[in-house]
Amino acid sequence: MEKETMGAIMFVSFFSTIFFTLYYYFQARNKERMALIEAGLDLSQFYKKQVRISHWLRLGVFIVGIGIGLLIVGLISQYQTENIVGVLKVSIIVLCGGIAMIVANYVDKPKQDRD
Repeated sequence: MEKETMGAIMFVSFFSTIFFTLYYYFQARNKERMALIEAGLDLSQFYKKQVRISHWLRLGVFIVGIGIGLLIVGLISQYQTENIVGVLKVSIIVLCGGIAMIVANYVDKPKQDRD
């Protein structure tokens, strides 16, 4: 098969997979809600106010964590006489980013509990 034909097949199959996944998801959700209505149950659980999570706060704390990781790597590479392995540099940056995501979750948690 040619590259263009293979690319077209992959494109069509990718978007058809997304379409059918969404179609069956919404169909199942509609059937579930209709069954609850027919049973006479309360639907307020589906329509209650959603808690807004501050995505900008989480993103900001994550970026600060990455910055701290870059600072640590810069300081280590500047003051150490031997070179640092590239994997160690990346792992320090990723570790600081992960710690920042955990901190962002705990900072945002009291805000979610209040709402």
